[in-house]
Amino acid sequence: MIGHEMTTVDPRKIDEFWAWFVEVSDSLIAGIERPGLMSRLDDLVRGLHPGLIWEISVGMKTIRQLTISPNFNRDLLPVARRILFNAPVLPHWEFYATRTPKEWNYKVLLKSHAERPVELDVNDWVFILLSAPDGGWHVLLSGKNLPLLTDSQRRQAAGDVLCNILGEQLVMDVITEFELVHRFHHYLAHRATSIRFLPVAIANVQRCKSCGEEHELTDDSIMFRLNSDGTEEGEI
Repeated sequence: MIGHEMTTVDPRKIDEFWAWFVEVSDSLIAGIERPGLMSRLDDLVRGLHPGLIWEISVGMKTIRQLTISPNFNRDLLPVARRILFNAPVLPHWEFYATRTPKEWNYKVLLKSHAERPVELDVNDWVFILLSAPDGGWHVLLSGKNLPLLTDSQRRQAAGDVLCNILGEQLVMDVITEFELVHRFHHYLAHRATSIRFLPVAIANVQRCKSCGEEHELTDDSIMFRLNSDGTEEGEI
């Protein structure tokens, strides 16, 4: 868990943010890139709390959705919810406090110091699910021909992929840690499974846990127990 942070937000800043958003909402829907519009949105969200991030995407029920996310920080979820509680009613917008699962093309864009973001095609990515000592789960991700990425880019890529597949709320509820690696240990590599099956794997382990059963998956390909020192004990 991320260390203690300020978890309050100035109500006046919330009001100022939504007043500004109402003014520019039509431009955001139309995709009109007014000078400084996105940077202003970024500044305002960070002004609400520096740990928050935002995302605009196609809505599930309307044209667009705005997410103000705690970025996996459970302590900041009440802050995001407090902000979204004051969201205006706009006919073409819906608002969320965590990133939602998406219908997507299995490609992610990463921030880069260069002018253009880095695009990753994750269609061939695979995962291994590890049972952690605290009762949660660790997810290891990997893919072929990964470019050289910084630690923050690997973290962003893994987080974006998990959010797109599972949704941020489920990630925070179930997954203790996640990591993107260039390759798995040789004794794990043959156990890797396509990330397209991750929702099924998570649903299975949740069902087994709720029934009080040993965690057992029929395809025997994705689950290991993680020892307290971070080493893998073997199959479950």
